[in-house]
Amino acid sequence: MQRIMRRTQQIAIGIGWLFTAAAVGYLIYRLVNYNDYPSFWSSFQKADAAQYMCLGVALILLPVQLLIEARKWQTMLIGLVPVRLHDAWWQVIFGNVAAFVTPYRLGEYPARLLQMGYSFAQWRTFIGSWCDWLRDWRKWLRVLLLHLARYAVWMTQLWALLTFCGIPLTPWQALTAIVSYYVLITIMPSVPAADVALKGGWAVVVFSQFTDNIPAIAVTVTLVWIVNTVLPVLIGVLFRWRK
Repeated sequence: MQRIMRRTQQIAIGIGWLFTAAAVGYLIYRLVNYNDYPSFWSSFQKADAAQYMCLGVALILLPVQLLIEARKWQTMLIGLVPVRLHDAWWQVIFGNVAAFVTPYRLGEYPARLLQMGYSFAQWRTFIGSWCDWLRDWRKWLRVLLLHLARYAVWMTQLWALLTFCGIPLTPWQALTAIVSYYVLITIMPSVPAADVALKGGWAVVVFSQFTDNIPAIAVTVTLVWIVNTVLPVLIGVLFRWRK
């Protein structure tokens, strides 16, 4: 049994390094091929103190939304396997690394499970209680509320970054426009390799109702991608390197 567990851990470590290497390579590719750096840097040059405060809010909310997701993941596993919040946090982080390099983020949840380090035999034992796990409706209600809370944080981040890029919206405008934007990017088909471009296209459709500054909209979407995708991936890569 110990040999099987040791072998499982070795396989998990190997797959983890493959995900990490792929994430680093893909990130470098995306950064090298980004073609609007002048607009990107001009947003920082033109911003005043209040706008930089909005950028700070978006950055501060990054660990908040990751913590919410970690708590949601911990809650989802109730009835299968106990997970500490600290461990759930790093499982979520590594899931982001795998999601970054797999089609349609398909590697996210398998990578979280892989990060736990359990053997297949142990998982078979855990899954034996899946009926009770599914029937716990109070748990799934908490999962839904946490999911909505994370969307609320994402929306606040987007509003802050729109303001940073010179697109101020009233609370009502922000609510209606940002909700419409997230509905569109959720239900419309997308290709992960062109994620920023596609989301930028829908952002232009929605937010051009409030501004003619199309480059600012594109920069906003890029900043959202950097804050909520690139930074967690870098944290995951550094964590994997340290381990």
